[in-house]
Amino acid sequence: MYSISEYHFREFKTTPGHRANYAILCNSEFETNQWGMKYSPANNYSKEYKILSLFSHPQIPSRYKEGCDIMYRGGKFVLIQNYLIMTHFEGEDIVDYYKKRDMPDHYEINQIIQYFYSVTLPLQHMHSKGYLHSDIKPGHLILNPKTGTLSLIDLECTIKTGEILCGMSKEYASPEQKQMIQLLRNHSAGENEKSVRKKIKLTATSDLYSLGLILYQVVTKRLWQDAAIQPGEINRCIPEKFSRIITGLLEENPQNRIHSAEELRKELEAV
Repeated sequence: MYSISEYHFREFKTTPGHRANYAILCNSEFETNQWGMKYSPANNYSKEYKILSLFSHPQIPSRYKEGCDIMYRGGKFVLIQNYLIMTHFEGEDIVDYYKKRDMPDHYEINQIIQYFYSVTLPLQHMHSKGYLHSDIKPGHLILNPKTGTLSLIDLECTIKTGEILCGMSKEYASPEQKQMIQLLRNHSAGENEKSVRKKIKLTATSDLYSLGLILYQVVTKRLWQDAAIQPGEINRCIPEKFSRIITGLLEENPQNRIHSAEELRKELEAV
């Protein structure tokens, strides 16, 4: 048995997407699988703890407590750990889930549409508050096939619309995110945060681009970044309208993309 402060867990595991160890708490006063704990000796979770207080949605974690304390294993000292306790979501990384399955057929395509329809709800909630997740990747979308929902986790890199990035996953970043990072690194040209913000304003479409990359990967089992082939040419079970929605999320110019989670939800409803 492990413990940090008064919180107990039987084993730790590294969960995809978490830049920390992760455990499900088993305190007797908690319901089964109610709370999860991220912990790390290096990462501080005070920023994410504050960010989580801004949102109230069943597919976004609720916060419980954050802090720093000694980790014990069987009563023996292990290490001092920073920790964050939040809602635990049953399920797994959406891409990993479909890696273990064959190419999606007509039935599974319909399921996938429903799963991604569900994640537009927490995204719209976040965007309506004036915030971007800004680090959407497979490990941050947790699929629960039993409930038919995708939950949106790990808000460490969440920023206000128009702010400077504080982190991202390069493989699933939008073109404008990559451009922002490139400009910030270009100190020789006299770029600073103020000048970069004037040139690039990150909006909801940046999150939607990342979502499009994941959706493409799920339905085709390929990466858009590698070939940019129309999804319907790879998987003949993809309806033409759905194929257009996916490529509409993947427009290089954010002005040409599907511009909001609400619009995406309506488009998916109509497939």
